[in-house]
Amino acid sequence: MGFGMNYAHHQCVSGMEVMLADGDVVRTGQFGISNSPSAFLSKFTYGPSVEGLFVQSNLGVVTKLSLWLTPQPQAYMACTFSMQEYEGLEVMVDAFGEMKRNGTIHSCVWFTSLIETLCISGRREDYWKGPGPVPDWRLEELRKETGFGHWYARWGLYGPQRIVQAQFDEIKAVMEARAPTGEIRGVLYAAAADDGGLDAASVPSPHGEMFVGVPSLWSLPLINWPIPKDRPGKAAHGDYAPVIPSSGKAVLEWMRVSKPICEANGVELMADFFMHERHVVLMNMFTWDQTDPEQKRKMERLYYGLYQEAKKRGYGMYRGHVNHMDLIANLNDFNNHAYNRFVERIKDAVDPNGILAPGKQGIWPNRFRHLRETQEPKV
Repeated sequence: MGFGMNYAHHQCVSGMEVMLADGDVVRTGQFGISNSPSAFLSKFTYGPSVEGLFVQSNLGVVTKLSLWLTPQPQAYMACTFSMQEYEGLEVMVDAFGEMKRNGTIHSCVWFTSLIETLCISGRREDYWKGPGPVPDWRLEELRKETGFGHWYARWGLYGPQRIVQAQFDEIKAVMEARAPTGEIRGVLYAAAADDGGLDAASVPSPHGEMFVGVPSLWSLPLINWPIPKDRPGKAAHGDYAPVIPSSGKAVLEWMRVSKPICEANGVELMADFFMHERHVVLMNMFTWDQTDPEQKRKMERLYYGLYQEAKKRGYGMYRGHVNHMDLIANLNDFNNHAYNRFVERIKDAVDPNGILAPGKQGIWPNRFRHLRETQEPKV
């Protein structure tokens, strides 16, 4: 998962070379034909497609992987839409979700919150001197002082300049009709028609960076949010990342549910999410001082509190820490965890000695299966 046109990285993989536990080397798809000119061009195969077996798994070691690149566009527009009202998130999600599904927007739409915006430019003590997380009334003051919105959507438009401009004009018209209190902005960067494409490195921050494929550490300061400046501390970061339907009602409901859980454990609701066509991948972020044992305990309670709420709603996970992999895999409960049992049958067949990353993603080989941790902690 990422940004830009090919943000769904898994969908852009075409051909893998994988070494199995016994040393055998397998190539997938058209890459399995020694002289195929389509080895890295087509995801289709004759017979079962097995590339997915080696994504987030421990069934083999990927030694080669083909990933489709994005053609260099003639023009790029950095776009943002902000809403001042907290409840405005619902209409934002529904409007942008519809434009993702009907093809108006092709790239990932990244939604961020006011707290995340503040975290990147300062620490909690820069905005709030009191105990605990920043209260709602102070956040509202900060929103007015800074001019930031409660919610931001960021995305890019890529292609010929005239098409990019037409896309933006359509998006602007939709949002002015659906969310008239919001604010939309677009900044266009374009190369001359005969230059062969826009140089990604020429797009300045904050408009370029990951949206044009240029690596950046601009968000790294957010992990220092809870660390006081006048005493030593060591910042740490974690997240809970549920997969949620792209529904304004569902996303806003999750924010309302997770906010008190975060605040009860001493942190603000620091949430962002990545919109695909039909679902969003949400990140409940939390940062703490890992030299403080009490903060560490609170982060565990926070994580398990979010887990219980996600489980009630049938929300699976996008990713997880190694300490939580069994817990997350246990969400696959249909037919007595049939999915887990099936994958572990494959694990036992291709890695009978269980030598490759036993337990990764909750997949255990037979000889280590007794180590599985499925007991859910009490919050």
